[in-house]
Amino acid sequence: MEDTQISKNVNAEIQTLIAEKIKHVLDGDKNALLAHYAEDIVSYELAQTLEFRGKESLDKRLTEWFASYEGKIRQEIKNLHMISGDDVAISYCLMRTYGTTKDGEKRDMWYRITSGYKKAAGKWLIIHEHISEPVDLKTGKALFDLKP
Repeated sequence: MEDTQISKNVNAEIQTLIAEKIKHVLDGDKNALLAHYAEDIVSYELAQTLEFRGKESLDKRLTEWFASYEGKIRQEIKNLHMISGDDVAISYCLMRTYGTTKDGEKRDMWYRITSGYKKAAGKWLIIHEHISEPVDLKTGKALFDLKP
């Protein structure tokens, strides 16, 4: 896509949205986090189901996820790339999530995340998210110890 001023503005708006999501996770503010998602979000995540459909499904998943951690959940991103138009955008990056679970396990993992956005009523909302981790094809186990 041509590098226009519109694309630059959209990219800045999407970067702000991503930064806000990371802050909401750190703050443990599920409702503020959910405000960035469309009602009909379709999400492919690391969890044990193939897909989550709708904000209500995501709400349930986030409630369980936040409840599984003791204290703050931290995140950071690397290698952020964006493709944007006037009302549709895509971002993809590597994301790190780390913290301590309720059972005392320290988790620190890098994974891949691709998000699709649509602008509705002047606001960018996430309409699709795909989270995946590298897998050792011989053992079938996730490779959460990889780092960029």
